[in-house]
Amino acid sequence: MPVRTNKPYKDGELDVILSLAPTTDNIKRLSRLLDRSDEAIQIVYKIAFEHGPFGQAATLQTRKILDAKKRVGIGIGRKNPVK
Repeated sequence: MPVRTNKPYKDGELDVILSLAPTTDNIKRLSRLLDRSDEAIQIVYKIAFEHGPFGQAATLQTRKILDAKKRVGIGIGRKNPVK
């Protein structure tokens, strides 16, 4: 099990995740580098790019991911938290 399960992301980690395309290889690399599960990295991408109710209960994490998207300059996908 990854060391940082259920721990907050450090400053800049969400920016790094979102600056890379969500490929299988990138997800595996990020998982190893950040001591997170593949699923944890995939959740960041899902919150950032998928539409619908996914991530609705994770309001703080969603806000942090959307802020990171702005910093990285990603102009597509979800822009506001799900209401």
